[in-house]
Order: sequence, then C-alpha cells, then structure tokens
Amino acid sequence: MVTIRNRRSGLYLGLVLLGLTLLSGCIREEEMQLVYAQRCASCHGPTGRGDGPIAKALSAEIPDFRDTVANLDIFDIRRIIKKGKGIMPAFEPALEKYEIQDMVRMVRFLSMEGRELDWWEKFEPLVWAHCSVPWQYVYDTGGPVAVKDKSS
Repeated sequence: MVTIRNRRSGLYLGLVLLGLTLLSGCIREEEMQLVYAQRCASCHGPTGRGDGPIAKALSAEIPDFRDTVANLDIFDIRRIIKKGKGIMPAFEPALEKYEIQDMVRMVRFLSMEGRELDWWEKFEPLVWAHCSVPWQYVYDTGGPVAVKDKSS
C-alpha cells in the first residue's frame, strides 16, 4: 500500500536527484569555459571574434567564429580542433574527446552573438543543457553490472 508519506519521500528524492543533475551540468559548463580560456581565448578572444591578445602578433588572420559557423559544419569544426589548421595547433593529444566536443559547442555558442540565427539554433542551448547532464548517472547506467559467480 502506497501512502502519502511514501509518495512525498519519492518526490523529495526525485527533486534532490534533479537538483544534483542540474548542478553537475553547471559544473561541466564551468569546465568548458575554463578550457576555452586556457587553450583558445588568447588567439580567438573572449567572444570568438579572432581578437585575442596575441592575435595581432600572429602571421595569419584568426577567423571570427560567426564566419566559421556560417561556412563549416560541426564535423569540420571538430576536425580542425582535433587536427589543427594553418597556425592553429592540433588539440587532440591535449584534450579529451568530451573537451573537444565542448570546444565545438563554445564555437557554436560564441558565434550566436551578432548574427541572425536559423530557427533551430534558438533551441540549441536547450539541447546542449540536456546533453551536458551526465544521464548515465541519473539512470544508473554508469557502468557494467557486476555479475556474481555462482560456481564459488
């Protein structure tokens, strides 16, 4: 028999799990901004316009992310981040796969300011927020289930 007390307990537990999940997504967002600040902002600038503090001293022009997103798809952007292009170094050996994907998200995010968005791009931050939540922990699929050996 389910009582009101049990329902409340389940509701409170659900709210706590939701809060922790959202908090972990926020922590991921901070990590993403930190990686961008450490690895990218000196050339690309804080807004992705190619106006970082050392951009003027470089031999090549640093692209504006608005132009990058207009001319390349996410697969091309990911490949450039991983393998490098021109004077930009390859970040595949230095960054984890999820960090490379986070940098693709930063390019897309920073490119949104000051340009007209396609209808679907207005919903992109919602998709990012959903995808940055560690759902494997929410649904308890963080790893393989241990199977007990019945022979011992």
